[in-house]
Amino acid sequence: MIRHLLLAGGLLVAVCAAVDAQQTFTPQSSSRLSLSFTTERVGSGRVLVYGDVRNGTDSACDRVIVKVEGLDENGRVVSRGRAYVFGVLPARGASPFEVRLSSPGSERRYRVEIESFQFVAPGN
Repeated sequence: MIRHLLLAGGLLVAVCAAVDAQQTFTPQSSSRLSLSFTTERVGSGRVLVYGDVRNGTDSACDRVIVKVEGLDENGRVVSRGRAYVFGVLPARGASPFEVRLSSPGSERRYRVEIESFQFVAPGN
């Protein structure tokens, strides 16, 4: 009985170690990805934010999400939107984005940033 418990305990430790090793993530910095953008009112209550994401790295990026926040005169967020950058952002290249916001009209400035992305592994 003790032998079976030791064997089962050893298997449990081995499985937990294998699962733990598979869930190790390396943080990725977006410091080499940059944005340029323009805002435009489209009718009443709508704002179009569009521009380009530039990749300054030697690796392509995928699943790039751009987040836009409209800020009032006190810096509070009054509108928010997100959009995927279409396709793969090539190494040393650029791709366009477009975000449409419902706008209360009280925005004084916009904060546009890369919310998330993933480097494409070589050969994929």
